[in-house]
Amino acid sequence: MDHIDVHDLPEEEARLIATFVELLRRRKQAGTRQNDRQTETSPFAVWPLGVKGTLDREAIYDHL
Repeated sequence: MDHIDVHDLPEEEARLIATFVELLRRRKQAGTRQNDRQTETSPFAVWPLGVKGTLDREAIYDHL
């Protein structure tokens, strides 16, 4: 998708959409740069010992 058709919108709403798209572009670029810095790290915690039993919703919420 290369273009967003905003010709039926008021000028203020068209500017709002343009601002939002620019924000999304900057977030994407920042995320790409951050992913380049991460080599093989995970954004999530890792438990190297494997699964120990089962977890239910109550146990997860008790942990938090």
